[in-house]
Amino acid sequence: MCGACGVLSGGSEWLERADGPDGIGADKRVTGAAERQRRIRLVNRILARTGARLRDFGAKLMLQGPTGRTKLVDDLAHVWLAADAIGLKRVDPLDDGFLDELRSRT
Repeated sequence: MCGACGVLSGGSEWLERADGPDGIGADKRVTGAAERQRRIRLVNRILARTGARLRDFGAKLMLQGPTGRTKLVDDLAHVWLAADAIGLKRVDPLDDGFLDELRSRT
């Protein structure tokens, strides 16, 4: 993910479904907390290859690497840079192998 997402932040995330009629797959039945947990689970599937793990940490997200090193990030736009810094290998959420794996599970 490019750094421009960080410049555009300030409101709700561009991925936001809950409370966002213009969000991707908007669903009024989904709470903001449930949507945040869904995104964290998906990101953890991506991070599994690196040994890092993302957790909800109040208003922030906590990323923990395989050695226990942690970084606090504000939103998903910053997760990938932090994961590169503490993970075992670079994170590519658009990796063809990972995307194929996601498609096969749905």
